[in-house]
Amino acid sequence: MRISPAQNNDQLISEDSIMMTALAFIVAIGVLVTIHEFGHYLAAKSCGVHVVRFSIGFGKVLYRYQRSTKDTEWVLSVLPLGGYVKMLDGRETLQESMFTAENIDGSYSFDRKPVWAKMWIVFAGPLANLLLAFVCYWGLLAQGEVGMKPYIGTVATGSMAEQAKLRQGDVIVSLNGEVVQTWQEAQWQLLQGWLEHRSLTVVTRTPQGELHKHLLPISNLSGEPDGDVLEKLGLSILMPIIPPVVGEIIPGSVADKNGLQAGDKITQVNGKPVQDWQQFVKLIRASPSKPLRVQYQRDGFLSELKLLPEAVIEGGQRFGRLGAAVDMRSVDFSPYRIVREYTVTASAFLAISRVQDTVVFTLKMIGKMLTGQVSLKAISGPVSIADVAGQTADLGIKPYIGFIALLSISIAVMNLLPIPVLDGGHLLYHMAELIRGEPLPDKVLEIGQRLGFGILGALMFIAFFNDINRYVAG
Repeated sequence: MRISPAQNNDQLISEDSIMMTALAFIVAIGVLVTIHEFGHYLAAKSCGVHVVRFSIGFGKVLYRYQRSTKDTEWVLSVLPLGGYVKMLDGRETLQESMFTAENIDGSYSFDRKPVWAKMWIVFAGPLANLLLAFVCYWGLLAQGEVGMKPYIGTVATGSMAEQAKLRQGDVIVSLNGEVVQTWQEAQWQLLQGWLEHRSLTVVTRTPQGELHKHLLPISNLSGEPDGDVLEKLGLSILMPIIPPVVGEIIPGSVADKNGLQAGDKITQVNGKPVQDWQQFVKLIRASPSKPLRVQYQRDGFLSELKLLPEAVIEGGQRFGRLGAAVDMRSVDFSPYRIVREYTVTASAFLAISRVQDTVVFTLKMIGKMLTGQVSLKAISGPVSIADVAGQTADLGIKPYIGFIALLSISIAVMNLLPIPVLDGGHLLYHMAELIRGEPLPDKVLEIGQRLGFGILGALMFIAFFNDINRYVAG
């Protein structure tokens, strides 16, 4: 019998997980910031505006390149959470701005350009983020989609799904008249219903081909709309029975250090029989830093290990992890899986639709927050974003690209909000300039600047507070 070395319960995330999460976060933010600022840069160049400095990051400069004093200075700084494009502006003197270029013709100044050019330059940043999301979705869809058919798995006792008389084994055909073919589509419709506080009409088909209509009062769900909508409704995805056979061991993991091997069949945990892999995973995830007696079969002989699952944080929740993956070679997913192929044109239109749907959903969420219908707890900070970045990177390149697309849309929408200092605030200024026939007074711009920084400071405080509440207070 073996037991893993004692672990510190406060050490919730392994060093490898931290490094993967940090790297995935830095890469995602770096890509999104670069694309956003490059949108401003290209628009400025197209309108004949001289760009003095193009910076990725803030703070101490790590690297700089400038071909000559009349060319753009390219800068990489130590803090990667943002960036900026500094343009020549006649409203600033050399004393007011260390970045103002000398010996540059004033006609290349931002303030000398017509209002439409200023608005185009400002709008180009968020537009670049939306285009990036489109390209990501287009590329993913052009390779085809693999999804799980919306077969209903176990329905939790006493849940909303049980009250709606949804039954295991039936397949969801439509939600509120919208045909669904995958669980991804079903989950999206459920999220929409949750956000809009409306009940959903669910049409299901039995294995015998009979159609049934159910009323799912999703408007009664409490909390904020999130990816746990299926669990909160008491629904689960019907999966084939997966034998509890280990297929792969992650080097350096708890399973590796304690001698589990590929091919081992798990038979019991703490004396309780294990029927399938899903049951084994649930037992492990529910036991962070708790000793477990795991019985397994190897080469026809039964053995037992005492394991202490590593405690990790996912989505603000504490779970156990062994570092063992299932052997999927003998599992037949074909009855539950759907593969959809699209032409290049069809995938492009579908990508546009996904960007549009996500923008609308994000705006609805913001509107619900402003009216108090959705709590400010829904605002995520950098820790939450980094956590999701790490999780999607662990799942593979496709989920990670999908995450980048989603985050790119969020950044675009956020920047277009009419808050001074953001792109949306500057668009508001230029719209006022268009109406007045002249720029707003400097005093108004100064007040707007202070107000904008105040609003952004408050939002950052809320985001960090939410992160602390999720990951420290649990």
